[in-house]
Amino acid sequence: MISFREGLEAFLVVGIILAYLGRMNFPSARKWVYLGVGLGIFAAFALAFVFQVVLSGFESGLMEKYLKAGIMGFAVVVLTYVMAWMSRNSRMIKGAVEQEINAAISAGNMAALMLVAFFAVVREGLETVLFLGALYGGGMDSGVLAGVALGLALSLIAAMALFRGMKGLPVKTFFRITGLLVLVISAGLLINMIGILQDINAIPLLAPGIINLTWLLDDGSPFGIFLKALFGYTSQPSLTQIVAYICYMTVAYLAIFREKDHEKPVEEANLAHAR
Repeated sequence: MISFREGLEAFLVVGIILAYLGRMNFPSARKWVYLGVGLGIFAAFALAFVFQVVLSGFESGLMEKYLKAGIMGFAVVVLTYVMAWMSRNSRMIKGAVEQEINAAISAGNMAALMLVAFFAVVREGLETVLFLGALYGGGMDSGVLAGVALGLALSLIAAMALFRGMKGLPVKTFFRITGLLVLVISAGLLINMIGILQDINAIPLLAPGIINLTWLLDDGSPFGIFLKALFGYTSQPSLTQIVAYICYMTVAYLAIFREKDHEKPVEEANLAHAR
């Protein structure tokens, strides 16, 4: 889901750039866009390699626990910020990208056009590396990489479908749905972070194993491990984890997604008052 969402954002931005250049009858500038995309992909892979090497250097010991907990906490903050930004600005992405293109073309600065595409790709690549590092640490095996590749392939297909009008779902609604799923993933990262900090006695362990779901699904089973890595599933959560999960989900949803639900009535009321 993470590679799918981040890949979709990057493909949409690049697609907007290419479509806008075609509409302005400026196809010669597309090579700069492709160059920016290529450099962005290279930079993303380089960051992934460095990240993997750093994490692999802490395969044992207390520092590894602190490092993983720190990465998870940072990932939760970044994920929450990205969801909030996308929720508020999903309508304006196309206009903002076109403004950047106009500025680059007007100044005759093709390097700036290349940088727009570069940062669109490398930003999403960096976020993907960060989130996967928080989920899997230095143990990203071939199965994880295959999942990332599948997510990117599906995101490319989805972006093409959206541009060609084959999908009736608006981009804003699409990002809202995927945003809710990413919110659950972010909450899972928070739970895993708390679990690590409790294991090393960095934070108080309140009512350990207050709920026992081992009889239903052990988090050590293959499917339980999958749910734990992706959504933070724990078969014997502590009270601290349960409270943190509920509080985060409630506050994040009300602050990010419910805000949009209240904007439309306010806008309609303002229009009615103006009339």
